[in-house]
Amino acid sequence: MRLFVSVLVALFAFTGAALADPFANFYGNTVKVVGAAGERSVFIDEGGAYSQKLPDGSTAEGTYEIDGDTACFLGGEQPYCVPTAAREVGETWELTAPDGSTETATLVAGR
Repeated sequence: MRLFVSVLVALFAFTGAALADPFANFYGNTVKVVGAAGERSVFIDEGGAYSQKLPDGSTAEGTYEIDGDTACFLGGEQPYCVPTAAREVGETWELTAPDGSTETATLVAGR
């Protein structure tokens, strides 16, 4: 009986982890992305929308889709696909832009 209960608890724990939103910490915060074109601020919203302030001060909007381990941001000339990963405020990581260049992203508190 203990084994059965342990297995049920483990199944529910893994199901909860699989359903967790990898972008939950992004909502209400800012992703600062620095690349060859300069720095832009990306604002990811719950529900599949995002906006960004570009280096020249203009803004752009689009949508994103999460498919397993990949999230693709749509709205530009090419989709910008990145691995989905939960991030903490203050964390910095590398991205590969659609043109193959490397960019650096940092999750910053607030908008």
